[in-house]
Amino acid sequence: MRGRVLYDDGLPRPGTMISDGITVTTTAFDGSFTLDVAGAFVFVTRPAGWTCDRWYVPATADTVDFVLRRDSDLYPHSFVHISDTHVGRGPYYPQPVELGGRSTLTEFLTRLPDAVSGLSSVIATGDLTDRGIDVEYGELKDAVAASPIPLHLLPGNHDHMGGTIVGAVSRNNYSIHTADPSAYERHLGPRWYSFDLPGLHVVALDWHTHELGIDHELQNAWMTADLESIPADMPWILLSHDQPWHSILEAAPRSPLATFSGHRHTSRVVDVDGTLHVNTPTPLFAGLDFSPPSFRVVRWDGERISLDTRSLAKTGLEKATFALGSTVPRPDESLWRVELPGAAHRASVRVIGDIVLAPVKDEDRAAGGIQAIDATSGELLWHRELGSAVKCTPAVSGTTAIAVAVSGDVTALDIATGDRLWHAPSPDPLRLFAFAEPLIEDGRVVVGDLSHLRCLDVTNGETVWERTDLSTYQTIVDHTRPVMVDGTLVVGSWPTPDRLVGLDLASGATLWPTQVAEAELGKGFEKADTPVGTPLYDETTGALFVSVIGALARIDATGHTQWKVPMSLPWNPATPVATEYGIAIVDAGARLALLDRETGGVLWSLSVDGDAPFAMASYQRTPHVLFAEPALCQDMLLVPTLDGRLHLVNAKTGELEGSMTVGAPIAAAPVVIDDRVYLTTVDGGVIAYSVDTILGRAS
Repeated sequence: MRGRVLYDDGLPRPGTMISDGITVTTTAFDGSFTLDVAGAFVFVTRPAGWTCDRWYVPATADTVDFVLRRDSDLYPHSFVHISDTHVGRGPYYPQPVELGGRSTLTEFLTRLPDAVSGLSSVIATGDLTDRGIDVEYGELKDAVAASPIPLHLLPGNHDHMGGTIVGAVSRNNYSIHTADPSAYERHLGPRWYSFDLPGLHVVALDWHTHELGIDHELQNAWMTADLESIPADMPWILLSHDQPWHSILEAAPRSPLATFSGHRHTSRVVDVDGTLHVNTPTPLFAGLDFSPPSFRVVRWDGERISLDTRSLAKTGLEKATFALGSTVPRPDESLWRVELPGAAHRASVRVIGDIVLAPVKDEDRAAGGIQAIDATSGELLWHRELGSAVKCTPAVSGTTAIAVAVSGDVTALDIATGDRLWHAPSPDPLRLFAFAEPLIEDGRVVVGDLSHLRCLDVTNGETVWERTDLSTYQTIVDHTRPVMVDGTLVVGSWPTPDRLVGLDLASGATLWPTQVAEAELGKGFEKADTPVGTPLYDETTGALFVSVIGALARIDATGHTQWKVPMSLPWNPATPVATEYGIAIVDAGARLALLDRETGGVLWSLSVDGDAPFAMASYQRTPHVLFAEPALCQDMLLVPTLDGRLHLVNAKTGELEGSMTVGAPIAAAPVVIDDRVYLTTVDGGVIAYSVDTILGRAS
């Protein structure tokens, strides 16, 4: 193929990179190039400050002129990172779900220029469509065409479905599905390419086909050729649908400044060996980490990348669950209110004597830690940074607190001083998304997910045992803390394996069942009786009460399901609460209910209304007020809501006996210790009340 790269005034542009996705060449002094084409497309690496109406052509073209026109680029450069728009209807998901569509995506893109000043572009890192079919691509292209801001797109695994789901395990033991990239290429063109921002090179890859080994050698070779065609000191960033692993990163001739990904419908920011890895949830519905619909503003000033993570929420709550935002005044009746140096989400505080331990996260950078607060005065005792967000409540053994960062790093801290006692590095900080609370039992700490479960010695952090065979590696983050049942360590997390597993705590050996199966995407994985939140072990019955997909299940001490009660939404992460009258459950978005322990029959049900700022239940867009589990305080259930209130519900009758306003949404369970109640709000507030004050609101 022969061609030229020209400015829109007809002048040639020499030194511009041209590629067919295999070979990289540059234009001559007259803007011309010649390329023996072996790939499916030929594309131009668009220079910083310039755009191109037609930046790629099919390989069948004989000649082409790529015409550059000046882009209204501002410096410092700002772009919005989004992922997983899932334009489509989602018929194979556990129902009901609210995915993206032409209208919702168009509305989001149309509002961005007013929401983000100086915005130059949007980068969408895959799963643009839900099933990769023509009608979805048509809706996607309509939304992109209507956008006032240009978009850079790359494929995800859903874009390669072609309307069917056939499960597969990748060469890296990743549970995924097969890929047919033909629809993406037909509608959107090259699946890997590069472009330039001011002083920053951008490389986009097709993670799905790379992971499956379909074209990983081609992509790696092209990436090497591309990066060797730019100055050796020019920084670069990598765009990938999922968090890139060693199979991609080690193929590059030098490390990227940052990577941007999606796929997991989660928010995670970590620094691994000097590279910032940014994983962003979807802007069109709540994530699988129960984050609200959200996006990231990324700014490049020529030296560093900065992040501004925002939820699609009312003014004042844009930073909710992600980073420090606006400050809410202390409620009048509270004993104290502390503003954490970051956000909070689903993790409650841990209270030990007169010390309150609060997990902290700041996902505008790779930061987070544990903050110790005086339980009486609310004064800061100490703060310990841990390198990335802490999304789970710390566990306690004697005078030691165990904190797990989202990278999978485990740190033991002295509760009184915050001094570091030991540190166990993450076995895989790239792929391990650590959201689940650790379990401490008999001097051991159990951490991780079922693809890499570790048991550590609580005194020194040394590994006692580890299991990497309980599950293939898979996308869905684990929110489930292991539980002890009659001396057996019970583990499990939706979607795989397909049931709970009992392990010997001392050795990690499997006690039951004798055989487990992988739950496979598209083949009933939504029916697996594995938890989406931490199970309740009920001492009265000796059974587990488990929130599974679309139901609340009673499961016996050997993992057999005894009954299920349907729930209104598929994802309900709230742990049930045992009362003397029955098992209290939160059915997100619908009701609070009390179930009979033996039969699952509904003893009472209470609808709770309110004006929540956003949804948190996965795959939902419509805001709902119920989300976190209640806490039992004497004979009253303290029910937190996402509209910033705390309701008092009679545990026996289900009557609403009072309410109080806290001022910010509450997504974490209240903590009742002695004569105090502690609440954690999504804006990073920790609030203490006296029990008498709370119960005084009851009628």
